[in-house]
Amino acid sequence: MNAQKEILKKYGKPDVIYQSKYCILWMIQIDFPWFPKERIFINKDFKNKLYAAFKELEAAGLHTEIKTEDGCFEIRKVRANANLTSLHSWAMAMDLNAAAEKLGQVKTNWSPEFIAIMTKYVFWGGNFHDRHDNMHFALYNG
Repeated sequence: MNAQKEILKKYGKPDVIYQSKYCILWMIQIDFPWFPKERIFINKDFKNKLYAAFKELEAAGLHTEIKTEDGCFEIRKVRANANLTSLHSWAMAMDLNAAAEKLGQVKTNWSPEFIAIMTKYVFWGGNFHDRHDNMHFALYNG
């Protein structure tokens, strides 16, 4: 089953009902004062994964690699495939350091240690086969 079908089966469409049931406004700087945004509208399951990843990054001193948060919740289609709904529509994807990690860029600026920790918890767009999306971290691979 591909990610879109799995998400639709588990969560449904990314509408107001979905948002009220599965999303929260995470006051992220309460947990991580170093994070570049004060709050993020996010899927609860994704938040739990990111919380664990950020805790581990912080313990390793690698959290300083995060300079910007460039989008979590945005209802839209996938940039490379207008037939698919972006995971950002479900608030289960987050873009970090978008200015340095451009869509399609092969080489990443993230350290291997940073990526190793993040990919223990979430999927990374730098591993996409069809195009590199190094800014993209998500609950599902899609």
